[in-house]
Amino acid sequence: MFNSMTQPMYIKGDIMLIAKYNKFDQCVEIGDLNNPSDGWVDYDPTQGASSDELTEICNSLHDRCLLAELGVDGFKPADQQHLIKS
Repeated sequence: MFNSMTQPMYIKGDIMLIAKYNKFDQCVEIGDLNNPSDGWVDYDPTQGASSDELTEICNSLHDRCLLAELGVDGFKPADQQHLIKS
């Protein structure tokens, strides 16, 4: 369900979130890696999340997805990212 190798993620403590841009619906979706059965949830930064901390995290994931889709330098769309071993 989640492809963690190509999508923006936030993992710290008990919070494990992943984001993707849905081109069909033109929105950013957030998934909780701790509860993958919940599936993807459309994220609207004007509404925020259930807490201030989650809102900050989701806003950051939202912005990273949009920057990648716009082709901003330093950000790649999820389908163009590649894991490089160093």
